[in-house]
Amino acid sequence: MKTLFRKSLLLAMAAASSPLPAQEQAPAGSEAAPAVAQTPPTDVTGQNIFSIPDLKTQWEAQAVLNQREDRIAFMTSDEDVVVVQSVTGLVTVLNAENGRQYWSTLVGRRGDVSMAATTDSELVTIMTGPVVHAFEKFTGKKLVSYRLPHNPASTPVLVRREISWGGVPRMARYFYVPTLDGSVVAFDIDLLSRLGRLGTLPPEVARAEQWRFIVGEDVPFGLVAGNDRLAFATSGGNLFSTGMFGGTAGKARFQALLKSPVSAPVALSVRGTDERVVTATQDGRLYCVDLNSSGALLWNLSLGVPVQQAMLTVGDDLFLVTHDGVLAKHSIVSGDSAQLQRGTGAVASQSESRPGELRSYGASVEVHLDGLTEFSPLRIANRSTGQQVRSLTLDLSKLPLTIAASESDPAIPDLKVLADGQERTGLRSMTLSPDQKILTLEFSEFDPEELLYLQLELEHSDVPSWQIRDTHLAGAVVKALVAPPRVGSSGASEAFPPRTISGQLETRTEPWIVRGVRQLVATSDSTLYFLDLYNRLVGVDRQSAEPVFRMNLDEHGLRPFNDRTDRILTISQSGRVTSLAERRIEYGVVALPIGGGITWAIGPRAELNVDFARYHKHPSERPIMPDVPAKDPKPAADEQ
Repeated sequence: MKTLFRKSLLLAMAAASSPLPAQEQAPAGSEAAPAVAQTPPTDVTGQNIFSIPDLKTQWEAQAVLNQREDRIAFMTSDEDVVVVQSVTGLVTVLNAENGRQYWSTLVGRRGDVSMAATTDSELVTIMTGPVVHAFEKFTGKKLVSYRLPHNPASTPVLVRREISWGGVPRMARYFYVPTLDGSVVAFDIDLLSRLGRLGTLPPEVARAEQWRFIVGEDVPFGLVAGNDRLAFATSGGNLFSTGMFGGTAGKARFQALLKSPVSAPVALSVRGTDERVVTATQDGRLYCVDLNSSGALLWNLSLGVPVQQAMLTVGDDLFLVTHDGVLAKHSIVSGDSAQLQRGTGAVASQSESRPGELRSYGASVEVHLDGLTEFSPLRIANRSTGQQVRSLTLDLSKLPLTIAASESDPAIPDLKVLADGQERTGLRSMTLSPDQKILTLEFSEFDPEELLYLQLELEHSDVPSWQIRDTHLAGAVVKALVAPPRVGSSGASEAFPPRTISGQLETRTEPWIVRGVRQLVATSDSTLYFLDLYNRLVGVDRQSAEPVFRMNLDEHGLRPFNDRTDRILTISQSGRVTSLAERRIEYGVVALPIGGGITWAIGPRAELNVDFARYHKHPSERPIMPDVPAKDPKPAADEQ
């Protein structure tokens, strides 16, 4: 309830202060509104909704498990299913939307070294020892059980493509797997299925593998597949790309030298026709290479600390966690670190001292504003050493802004002094230049470490007053007249004469980082979730990096990284799987009379059922799944 109240209050404030995007039009009949009123954004169903960082349990399910003797080894998920694997080889496949069990089976032999399952839209593949097992995704029908010529080095990648076979188009299904002999091998799943059923390959096929690309180095992490090419990195510090189909299948497209062994799985970013891979190395560097070129390096940067876990690419954003627990956000386009605006401010300062003495009369005045000027006050702070502020001017001559004047006297600004700042600082007068560009404040006793808060009333030729932000003030000049405190009535004993110090307002930025992060968990449209060093689930705003959610997860033993959807999946060692999703709230607009006009207050109206998971890679798509009800149907009543 506290979260709902907080969100309602923030939205109501936003309706009165900062309008929503321009494409969102006002409700009908809002003639008296002082400006264009806005309605809430809508989702694909046309409902007015927003997500709030308050997780709600979507479903709970029990994986098949002998709780006395068995424990969980892996849990993986995609847009359609959740696959749970135990150390004894029990595999349970659950519906990702409602937790219903599709199928369960024993894969391999007890004690076999296995790897996490990989999936595509039709298949689930599991590696146990040197054997690859492939199942139909929704039925569990076994299609392939094939012993590889060498043990796999990491999990395979599945690819489906429509190809022409003898002039007849067909949907081919391949998997590509790196092996411990330093090779990457491609297999056709349909051919392996035929080999398993009939014990022979078609007459025109001489061997089961499609092609083999010899690297000669270990491939410690899995492969990534673009539209036509594979990419993988080696422990020797090389990034390779090979063709997957046609005349380029199994042939090198490029080799990039990284100068250091890779430290994390390769991340693939697909943005329309643009495909690029990002590789992290043990010397703390990132390399971004164009996958569809001859190995063109798009950007590289030095982090100073290696990245040792999977990275997340969403749209133009790249999220990563360094070895020292720092979560960072970078641009996938340029590699630049995302920057956070921390308000607009200026520091006017000057230090003076007598020859041969320590500096003792340092003059420093800070001016800072953060946010909308209608709600955020201008803060003026005297940070000097033994210096009083006698006067301060704010010059907007270089900006398209003016300071609102009092209706009774155009030479007096329409400003509000908050709290008791006027008495504490000895504010004597406030004057405004004829062009309303220069504000002058006169003080009598504005001593060090005292603060003055002013509510600015600004006017802009193109921006409504309730939309003027701190960034609009960037470039304004601040000048302060400072001097030591007066002694006696004459003031003749001042150590230094009054002097003017100046500064310019600038928008302050800092890198988008969050410290104390252990592992990424998932991301929604607005919130990024991770585990902190205390094993808590924490959510931070993707834009501001501000913490918005925290929850203890001590009873859950495994929280896999879900890079496909916005669902948060956890599992206990007893095999209890839980799916969490952000709550979604429908909200409405209520007309409120304010200041002789009408503004629109936005508030929550009802909680909606959370629909299908949102996809990160293909946000416009929805799951294509068999129609499985969330619960078993009730027995039909006997007809009388």
